Amino acid sequence: MEPVFQHLLILMVVIWSVAVLLRRIGLPTILGELVMGVVLGPAVLGWIEPSEIIEILAEMGIFFLMLHTGVETKPREFYAAMRNAMGIAVVGAIVPFTVAMSVALAFGLPPMTALFVGLVMTATAVVITIKTLRDLGLQQTTMARLITAACLIDDILTLVLFSFAVGLMNNGAVDLLAFMELAGKTILFFGVAFALGYWLYPLFKHPFRSRKGKGFTFILIMGLGLGLFAEALGLHIILGAYLAGLFFEEKVASPELIQKVEDRLYGIAYSFLGPIFFISLGLHITFDSLKGPGLWFVLVLTFTCIIGQTISAGGMARLKKFSWVESLIVGVGMSGRSGMAFILASLLLGMGAIDVNVFSVLVFTTFLLDIFTPLGLKACHILLKRQQQPIDSEP
Repeated sequence: MEPVFQHLLILMVVIWSVAVLLRRIGLPTILGELVMGVVLGPAVLGWIEPSEIIEILAEMGIFFLMLHTGVETKPREFYAAMRNAMGIAVVGAIVPFTVAMSVALAFGLPPMTALFVGLVMTATAVVITIKTLRDLGLQQTTMARLITAACLIDDILTLVLFSFAVGLMNNGAVDLLAFMELAGKTILFFGVAFALGYWLYPLFKHPFRSRKGKGFTFILIMGLGLGLFAEALGLHIILGAYLAGLFFEEKVASPELIQKVEDRLYGIAYSFLGPIFFISLGLHITFDSLKGPGLWFVLVLTFTCIIGQTISAGGMARLKKFSWVESLIVGVGMSGRSGMAFILASLLLGMGAIDVNVFSVLVFTTFLLDIFTPLGLKACHILLKRQQQPIDSEP
């Protein structure tokens, strides 16, 4: 039997210690969780190996993080963010894809492999940004909602284009039918999700009118149902989790019940399963990819993705009348790459579209981008506080 509970005890001690230490010095806790994943994993101490149990807990962590984010977001705010996020998401996807593909070509990779490198480096890490913004107290800002919406749009675009590229690799030509099929499934998913939100949720007003209502169980059922529906259509479970939480609002349930559900989800998402997900990202890191030209490949790819993402997404935010610091937060906040990038890279490795060396470069680059995002957001937060300080009048 695997030492599941021993590993879980180690993880819980690390999660608690990191939270206590980093909050005391004002750094996002996710930074310590990512680093400790590397320290505990095969790269350094080797105390915890990636296992099926940890991967399951990590996947559940992503689910609960997005479910909680949906519950604390009002639908009206989400719709406004989606309208404003479309340009940011599209431009913020095209530029990183282009620069990542160009770097891969410059390091001698074949065009098809370089195409896949560009796609993997386009998938954003919404959960990392959400966690960091919460640590910094910015989770209820317009910037946070805009980043969340833009990241979700980017992930959908990445999945559609990934299907397009796989069809191109397998058939030697553009598979327009597969492309249209996935686009249709995406439209179907959002249609069903919004129909449930508008017509099914209000039917439960009576049992949800007090704090004693079974709102937590209902949200879990809806989150899992919509999440599995999304995966059956070739999308990601986080979309279903987010939308299931989004429609649990005050016109459906009492404010006391919503607060009760949010508190329970917060404990699971940010004190248990969510941190396990962030630690699990570090468990996949090895230093094999840093040998020879791999080191330069990782460094150049990381640097160009940061610059490309920050300028493109931040520049579009600036066009929408955000201040330059707020625009910088949007650009930096979309720089992380995690769950979706790991999934796509693993699929490509299994299909033989990339080799082990390229896979290692993608994993290490993703990890460095995930380290940069909380550090960059912390620096931006300092700038934001200085910008918001009132200017003392002259005597």
